[in-house]
Amino acid sequence: MITLRMVNDMRKRLKDYNIEQASSREKVSGQVLTIQFSNDEATKRVVMHSARRVIQQHKAEIQELAYK
Repeated sequence: MITLRMVNDMRKRLKDYNIEQASSREKVSGQVLTIQFSNDEATKRVVMHSARRVIQQHKAEIQELAYK
């Protein structure tokens, strides 16, 4: 039978980790990645999500041009 004390003893706390143990990772954010598109539902979702995000980011500018 596992007791609460045993569970608490098994948990690793943040202070238990050493900085030297951190692995170095290549920074990917902000880089352009190529994606092979095909004619399927997944590609449609990716394209629609990207289009909505760009429209949302530039919404004020788009409305300004529309009502000019």
